[in-house]
Parts: sequence; C-alpha cells; structure tokens
Amino acid sequence: MTTTSGQVAVHPETRAAIIAYLDALTLAEPIQTRLWQLGQITVTQVSVLRQLRDGPQTAGKLGQAVGLSPASLSHLLDRLERRNLVSRRRGSDDRRRVDVYLEAAGERLLGEAKVLRGSDIHLAIESMTSEERRRVTSGLNLLVESARRIAMQREERE
Repeated sequence: MTTTSGQVAVHPETRAAIIAYLDALTLAEPIQTRLWQLGQITVTQVSVLRQLRDGPQTAGKLGQAVGLSPASLSHLLDRLERRNLVSRRRGSDDRRRVDVYLEAAGERLLGEAKVLRGSDIHLAIESMTSEERRRVTSGLNLLVESARRIAMQREERE
C-alpha cells in the first residue's frame, strides 16, 4: 500500500510496535552508559562475552548467536582481542575454522558488568507477573529472530 506521495504506508500496528521498541531502547541508554563507564564496553561486546561463557565457539556460530555479519564480528573481536578479553585460535584439523575463547580478563569484566541489577528495567521486569515476563520475553525473542533472519537474507542477496 502506498500513500498519495508515493511512500509506502506503514500499518498502524507496525508503527505502534516500532514506537514501543524505540521507547524500550531509551531504557537501555543508562545501562549502556554504565557499561561504558565500568569497562569501556558496549552491550554488543558484553553479549559476545556472555555467549563465550559456556565455552569456546566458532566465529561463525558466535556471529549467528549475536546477530553480527562475519565482517562486523571480526572487527568486534579485533577490539576485544586487543584488550585480552577474548582470543582466537585456528582449528588444528581445519585451518579455516576459527575458535573464539573467553579469556580470564573477559570473565572478570563480565563479573563487574552486572549493571542490570537494581536498574529501572530490572525492577520493572521483577514487578511483572510470571505470565507478563514470559510474554515480554517471547515477543522480544520473536522480534530479534525475525530481524536477524531478514538481515541474513539481505546479506545473502548482496
């Protein structure tokens, strides 16, 4: 559907969902600021470190888990590696395979970066019923999965 000016019309429910998402993003700003103050680290970098807590992962699997393209992940890992938070090692049986490891400094930084506890968003979620928390989690997971799928499809076409 297009408007008289030739622009694609946005469904009112889509517009409301985008506005709600943008409102939610503003709740993350104080958390992002605190993370930067504590360890000069971004939320995306924390996400990568958290993924590695369960053990080393291939770069490909790690990129998919956090929704980054191979090039973006490579740049992010370069920054984390310079700070000795992660390390990359080539597979012994397959030199094309790159495994990413969480280093002790990365583990320590994760321990210090528990900035969500006591934050407004933490307290708001704690105040919800169990069913409300499940619905929020389900909706956010669906949004993230859909956006990552669309990004991957776009990347494959380019």
